[in-house]
Amino acid sequence: MSKLRHNPHLEPFTRQDSLVSPEDLRQRQGVEKVYPMGNNENPLGPSPRVVEAINSVAPTLSYYPEYSDIALRQAICEALGRGLAPEQIFTGCSGFETLELIARAYLAPGDEVILSPPTFSGAYRKVAEPLGAKIIEAPLAPDTFQYRPEAVLGVVNDATKMIMLCNPNNPTGTITTAQSMGALMRDLPDHVLVVVDEVYHHFVDAPDFPDSIQYALDGRNIAIAHSFSKAYGLAGMRLGYGIAKPEIANAIAGLHRGFHQNKLALAAGIAACQDQAHVRRCIDYLRGEVAWLSSRFDRLDIKYWKSSTNFIMFETPIPAEDLNRQLHERGFLLRTQTRNNMPFGMRVSAGTRESNQAFIAALEEILDRAFT
Repeated sequence: MSKLRHNPHLEPFTRQDSLVSPEDLRQRQGVEKVYPMGNNENPLGPSPRVVEAINSVAPTLSYYPEYSDIALRQAICEALGRGLAPEQIFTGCSGFETLELIARAYLAPGDEVILSPPTFSGAYRKVAEPLGAKIIEAPLAPDTFQYRPEAVLGVVNDATKMIMLCNPNNPTGTITTAQSMGALMRDLPDHVLVVVDEVYHHFVDAPDFPDSIQYALDGRNIAIAHSFSKAYGLAGMRLGYGIAKPEIANAIAGLHRGFHQNKLALAAGIAACQDQAHVRRCIDYLRGEVAWLSSRFDRLDIKYWKSSTNFIMFETPIPAEDLNRQLHERGFLLRTQTRNNMPFGMRVSAGTRESNQAFIAALEEILDRAFT
């Protein structure tokens, strides 16, 4: 019998083969049309300039990419502006890996990480717990899901190493305001790193959204995670990046393996940064579709939370798992929130108008049958 032992910190995590894909649903349910509205993807896709850049690089894939990601970091700086320099940027193979690199650079066994559920807890736990860190929870305010800096600061101690804050928050779509962020940053001890997951930041139009980049420019202990998956329409490319003061960014980037970014990702990321007009079109379109879905929820008297993202969390009149099963039968992929202790919670990604209209029609049909 083998005496090999796996890392005990990995015990809660297993191979993830259970997430239903569009093709899985097509085969299981025998539906012709599948509406993928569960992963907050951009239905308009990437910029045509990105596709052109990928096609131009594809014939050279037998050769290694550039060893450094400096050209991509420079393109990111030019897209963001603000006087950012490449030494304040580090890249990852997805927003998820960006968070993982931050955790690897700064967490050790016994360190404490504060989360505020309901949030993107599964991912945050998966990057922290294998390193031996302990998760401490300071939940969002009930029902409103507002961030509570006083609750977070109340559990900070000498073992606290990191605070992970999703803003806008997934799955609720709500934001942490500039005032709440300011209260957190003002009273936080110097030994704590604030990690702000802002992968949905493009969709925010709230005037009281915090300026996290300014904290980084001011040299504060903050690391900001962004992604090319959402507004840029590059979820399949798995490309992300972070922003921090040089001391932090360099410590994180030092964990990169050789040839960290592949050729297609480098080309796609640079081209995407250079087509901000496409990004703006996607943002405007998806904001409009979120508003349209919200108006239909109002008409159906379905409770939902005002979203600053490209998705909406709503409360179902019937158990979410039951609704999800019936939506599967009709070709719709959404996300239930039972794992976040919300048995009537559901999250829907804004799609094309056709997809959104079909979803609302299916929802109405299901609810009519349930209550007649």
